Amino acid sequence: MKRHICLDPFSTILLTVQGIFMILLLSATALAQTNKTANKFDSIYFETAVHVSAADINRAIAIADSLYTNSESELHQLKALMLSSTLFQQKGELKKSIRYATMADKIAVKNKFYDWEARIAGFLSTQYRILGLYDQGEVYLEKGKNVSKLIENEQIKILYLGLIFQETAYYEMEYSQYEQAHKAVKTAEGYFVRLTDEVNKNYFLATNEELFGRTCIGLKRWDEALKHYNTAIERLEKITQQDAMLNGFVNSGLGRVYFEKKEPELAMEHLKKAEQIVQQSDHLELKIEVYKTFSDYYKSEDDYKNYSVYHDNYMDAFQANEKKKKQSIDNFVNTIQQRDKSLSFNYRILVIVSIFLVLMSVATVIWHRKSKQRDFERFKLIMKKLKEQNRGEESPIANLEEEPAGKDKKRLISEAVEAKLLSDLDEFEKTARYTDNQISLPMLAGILNTNTKYLSYVLKTHKSKDFNTYINELRIRYIIAKIEQNDVFKNYKISYLAEEAGFSSHSKFSAIFKSVTGFSPSTFLDYLEKSTSLSKQS
Repeated sequence: MKRHICLDPFSTILLTVQGIFMILLLSATALAQTNKTANKFDSIYFETAVHVSAADINRAIAIADSLYTNSESELHQLKALMLSSTLFQQKGELKKSIRYATMADKIAVKNKFYDWEARIAGFLSTQYRILGLYDQGEVYLEKGKNVSKLIENEQIKILYLGLIFQETAYYEMEYSQYEQAHKAVKTAEGYFVRLTDEVNKNYFLATNEELFGRTCIGLKRWDEALKHYNTAIERLEKITQQDAMLNGFVNSGLGRVYFEKKEPELAMEHLKKAEQIVQQSDHLELKIEVYKTFSDYYKSEDDYKNYSVYHDNYMDAFQANEKKKKQSIDNFVNTIQQRDKSLSFNYRILVIVSIFLVLMSVATVIWHRKSKQRDFERFKLIMKKLKEQNRGEESPIANLEEEPAGKDKKRLISEAVEAKLLSDLDEFEKTARYTDNQISLPMLAGILNTNTKYLSYVLKTHKSKDFNTYINELRIRYIIAKIEQNDVFKNYKISYLAEEAGFSSHSKFSAIFKSVTGFSPSTFLDYLEKSTSLSKQS
C-alpha cells in the first residue's frame, strides 16, 4: 500500500496528535480489586493519569516512577511502566515512551496478561504512527488484533476492539481518507456503547466524539463537527474535571470549528479554555494545535502583533516536537540495526526514515521561508512608518491606524496652554532626554514647566497613551534610528542597546521592543541587515 503523508499545516498537526491508545490505560481502574493495597494503587494511578498529568506532567512522571518502585506485583509494575510511557508520549519524548512500553510488554508476555499485551501492542502502533513509520505501526496493530482473541473478559475485549477501530481511524486520517476514518469511528462507537461501567462508557464515548470531530473537520463538515465536540464536553462533564487533557483537545477543536464558521468570539472563547490547559501542561501536541489555531485566527484579523507571538509559540513547539521525534527515530533505527542482522531489512527501514525526514524537512523549510517572507514585508512596512513618524507625518508605530483618543472630551486646559505644551513635547522628543533611566512623569512635568495632571491629559488626548508607553515608544524609535544610522550599533549586544535606550534590564527592553514592533530585537536586527544588503545590491 502506498503511504501518503499530508504536509499542509492542519494535517501536519494531525500527524503528531496523541493516538487513542495513550488513554486506554484508564480502563484499568474499572476492574475491581480485592485488597486495600490494590485499591490505593488504582486510585493514585487514575488520579495521576487523568488529573495530575493535565496540571503538572513532570510531577505525574515522578508519581509513576514511585508507583513502579513500590509495586507489590508484576501487574502493578506493568501498569506503572505504561503510565510512564503514556506521560513521556504526551511530552513528545517518544524514545522514552517506547522504551517503557517495551519493558511493560515483556512483563505482559511473561505472565500471559493477554489484555495488556494487546493494549501495549496498540500503544506501540500509535507511537510508530506518530513517527511516520506506518509499516512498523501496522505490524503492532495486527499483533494486537491477534492477541485480543485470547482475552476472556468480554468487557475488556469490547473495549479493545473499540480502540482498534479508533486507531484504524487515525491511520486513515494519515492517508487523508476522512470518509473511511469516519466509518471506523462509527464502528468503534458500536463497541463502546456496550460497555457496562458508566464511567468507562462515558469516557471512551467522549474520546470517540472528539475523534468524530476531527474527521468532520477533515471533511469540512463544520456543523457536524460542532455537534460531536459539544457531545464530548457533555460526557466529560460527568466524569472528569474541566482541566482534563482531553478537554483541551475538545476546546481546541471547537476553536478551529468556530474559526472556520467565521464566529470569532466563540472561537476565542474555546481557544482561551484550551490555552489555560496548555499553560499548565507540557503536552507538545496540544500546544502545536492550540497555537496554530491562534496564529491563524489573529492572521485573519490582521492582528500581526498577536499573530507574531502565537506563530513563534507554534514554531517553538513544532520544532521541539520534530527534534524529539527525530531522536526517537534515530534510536529506533539503531535498535533495529542491533537486533536484526538482515541488511535488506535494515536498508528498508533506513530508506523509510530518510524519506520521512527529508519530506518533513523540506516541508518545514518551505513553510518557514514563506512565513519569514511575510514577516519581512511587515518589517519593511514598519520601517516605512517609522521614517514617516520621525518626519512628523504619522502617529506612533503601535497605533498606526487609531484615532487620537479623547478629542471630544471636556477641555481641561486652555488651547494656548495645550498648544504650548505640545510644542514643548516636540522639543523634548528632539533632545533624547527620554533615554535617562530616571525619567518620570513628575520629572518631565518639571522639565516642561507644567504639572503632572496637564501633562497626562495632553499625552492621553494627543498621543493616545500614558506616560510609560509614551517614553518607551520614544526609546524604541530612538534605538532603531541609532541602529539604522550607525552600523556599529548592529554589532552591540542586546544588553548594551537596552542600556543605551534607557531601559533598566535586557528582558524589559526585549519585551517592550516586541510589543512595539512585533519583532524581538534579534529578529529585527536580522531583517535590518537583510534590508540593507538588498538596498546595496539594487
